[in-house]
Amino acid sequence: MKRARDFFNATGNFSVKFGSEREELVVINDGASDLTFTAGYTTFTLKPGEVFDERITEFTSLTITAMGSFRGYVRDDA
Repeated sequence: MKRARDFFNATGNFSVKFGSEREELVVINDGASDLTFTAGYTTFTLKPGEVFDERITEFTSLTITAMGSFRGYVRDDA
């Protein structure tokens, strides 16, 4: 069973490296402008107010480019 872990929230650009591979990601754009993130081979743009909640190709790092605030987490085995 997957559980939420490695929570993050920030304003502006952000990057994090995880200790092991992850494959489930949640990002919530709380800002007033677009947010772009890259996790593994996935690059995606979120409009203000949108939520990304997906299983994607395994990744060990996450980079977010944003002007506003955002929050999120990854899911991993309990």
